Amino acid sequence: MIGWIMKKNLITPISYKINIDQLKHDSAVVLDKYPFNNHNQICFQNTQGVESDPYQGTGDSRLDHCPMYGLEESDFTEFNPEFNGTVFEEIFKTFPHTIGRMRLMKVPAKKCYWMHNDPGMVRYHFAVDTNADCFILYRDHGHYHIPADGVCYKMDTDEHHTAVNASRDDRIHLVISGI
Repeated sequence: MIGWIMKKNLITPISYKINIDQLKHDSAVVLDKYPFNNHNQICFQNTQGVESDPYQGTGDSRLDHCPMYGLEESDFTEFNPEFNGTVFEEIFKTFPHTIGRMRLMKVPAKKCYWMHNDPGMVRYHFAVDTNADCFILYRDHGHYHIPADGVCYKMDTDEHHTAVNASRDDRIHLVISGI
């Protein structure tokens, strides 16, 4: 049947939850000091031997104009001490899966990412600021909205997908790369 989109369970909640009010508060504090860069990201870890730099792990490792270019998720082992005492440190210490980069990521109002996939990668999402017009769109499997409820959602990134913000407000997620 032409136009049929088969929806799979590509985004599912896991049994890890944080205080959403604390996440919103700590995100606002971080963004007040470190505004989003031109990649619309802030990273909470650095590679070994690098000074505290919230922008080192931003962008896409496949794109040579990004600070992340040429690095691997597993290179980001050092929690940036600038963020000690925040919910981000708590997550870094207690998350039940091995963490690559942990980033705040913004999709500006009326924007989306390019359609892509991340083979072999898992991403974990906590929505910080969102609404019903913000969603993950899979090329062949429909769309999913991740609510700002403090629950962590595991996202399969093998399938081609994009993040869409069809609203008038910025959408912000805390995204953890699983390795």
